[in-house]
Amino acid sequence: MNDQASSLRRIVGESTTTSDSNRVKVLCITSGKGGVGKTNISINLSIALASMGRNVFLLDADLGLANIDVLLNLTPMYTLEHVLSGEKSINDIILDGPGDIKILPASSGVVEMTEMDRDQQVHLFRKLGEIEKEIDYLVIDTGAGIAPHTLRFVANSDEVLIVATPEPSSMTDAYSLIKIMVTRYQINKFRVIANNVVSPAEGRQVYERLQKVTRDFLKTEIDFMGHVLKDPLLVKSVRTQRPLLQSFPEAPAARCLVSIARGIEKIYKAGETETSEYSEHQNNVNHQRTPSFWERLISWRTS
Repeated sequence: MNDQASSLRRIVGESTTTSDSNRVKVLCITSGKGGVGKTNISINLSIALASMGRNVFLLDADLGLANIDVLLNLTPMYTLEHVLSGEKSINDIILDGPGDIKILPASSGVVEMTEMDRDQQVHLFRKLGEIEKEIDYLVIDTGAGIAPHTLRFVANSDEVLIVATPEPSSMTDAYSLIKIMVTRYQINKFRVIANNVVSPAEGRQVYERLQKVTRDFLKTEIDFMGHVLKDPLLVKSVRTQRPLLQSFPEAPAARCLVSIARGIEKIYKAGETETSEYSEHQNNVNHQRTPSFWERLISWRTS
């Protein structure tokens, strides 16, 4: 175990950081289609970011079909369902995850979690907002597709990472998700992760195909966040219910995930400076503050 942790720190580069900003950085990891590896990417990116000295919370936002706990062989006693009902506080349900990440587990097979009315949503988001000051990164693993609660998370996150594979259905569904966000909600901030590719060239090809259709038909540019190689060790880690970055930190796919995490950290190091300068300017001009992620969720309308 210690050898594996040392390997991960060496790959990451011992990049310990301290945040001088109180604003949580919200990463939404989503997909148009299920079965593309989104949840595995969410877990391993969270671990990679935590290894860089960040305080990372992973929210299972597939509210009715949660499976982060399954992939990590965890058995939560309480979930977001118990927070919604008022039985437990948000701190009561937080799980200690691998690699020093914290996990906010959702429920599986609970239809009511996907059918919350507005009052229930506001209550849940306010409770989740109680932990915001403790977080550097909030990584949100959404449900696949275009359910209203998924679109809400996508629309209000700082960064949206769309996971797609070379399969035509995956790229078609990824485009459909982007199209809805652009045409209906004027959201155009997307970065693509090409998963399960046989080479960096194939990963780039997945991105370029999506880029072409979004540019031609939506007049929108998307960015390339990176690729994750097809790797039998990733399959093995899933079967053993242990994260790839802990089981096989030297694996090709693990190195890809660390590279993507470094790219995310680079974006936010730059963003912290911009946010700090903007906030100082706003405070000097009119004493306004930027709404938190949870406040944006509460005020956002899907219609």
